[in-house]
Amino acid sequence: MIFLLPPSESKQAGGSSSQLDLSFSSLDQTRSSIQKALIEVSKNPKAAALALKIGPKKLGELQVNLDLAKPKTLPAIYRYTGVLYDAVKINDLTKSQLSRVGKTVFIQSSLFGLISALDEIPNYRLSAVAKIPGLNLRSVWSLAHQSIWEKFKSEIVIDLRSKAYAALAPIPEQINAYQVEVLAQDKSGKRKALNHFNKEAKGRFLREAISLADKPTKLGDLGTVAKLAGMKLQIQDRTLLLITNS
Repeated sequence: MIFLLPPSESKQAGGSSSQLDLSFSSLDQTRSSIQKALIEVSKNPKAAALALKIGPKKLGELQVNLDLAKPKTLPAIYRYTGVLYDAVKINDLTKSQLSRVGKTVFIQSSLFGLISALDEIPNYRLSAVAKIPGLNLRSVWSLAHQSIWEKFKSEIVIDLRSKAYAALAPIPEQINAYQVEVLAQDKSGKRKALNHFNKEAKGRFLREAISLADKPTKLGDLGTVAKLAGMKLQIQDRTLLLITNS
C-alpha cells in the first residue's frame, strides 16, 4: 500500500548543497525543462508575478527559484510544512517509521513530479495552478507520468492529493487507487466537506498509517488507522470517506 500526498506552498528554508537525485529518473527530462522555464520567468518579477500568481509583497520569494541552479536540499517530507505536514509530526517518527515513509509515501510536486517523501529537494515557488508562458503543467506532467503508474499496478494506492495536484498526473483506471475525502458529521447525521481541517485530518490519518506496528496492506486495515486518528472510515467505490465529528 502506498500513499500519495500533495506538496505545500509553505516550505522550510535552507538545506545542504547537493545534486538532485530523485526517484523515477524517467521524469528527469521533464523536470529539467520545467526548472529551466521557471528560472527564466523568475528573472522578470512582473512576468513571474502573473505566471506564478504571486502578490507584490511576496516577490522576494522569487529568489528561491533563481537559486535552483545551485540547489540546497532537504528531504521532501521535511521541506514541506503547513497544516497537513505538521499533523504528520515527522520529527517524532522512529528510524524504522522513517524508512517506511521512504518506501510508501510519495509526493506530487508541480516542479519535480512524483517523488519519494525522502527524496532531497530544494526550496522553490511553483503551484499546480501556475501558468508559465509556453508551458502547460497538466499536459506535460500527465504525459510524463503515464509510465510511472505502471510501477504501482500491484499496489493499493491511497490518494490524499488535492484536486489541483491530482489533475497534474491522473491515475489510470486500471490502477487500484482510492481518492480520500474528509467529511464532518453533526449529531443529526448531516455531513459536509471540510476545507482547512481537511488537510489536518489527512495528516493525522497518514501519521497513524505509518506508525502502525503492522503496516496496512489491505483496505480493511485502514478502518483501524482512521479510528486511531479519531475518525471513521467508509468506502464508496473508489473513494475513502474519512468522517469526523463536527
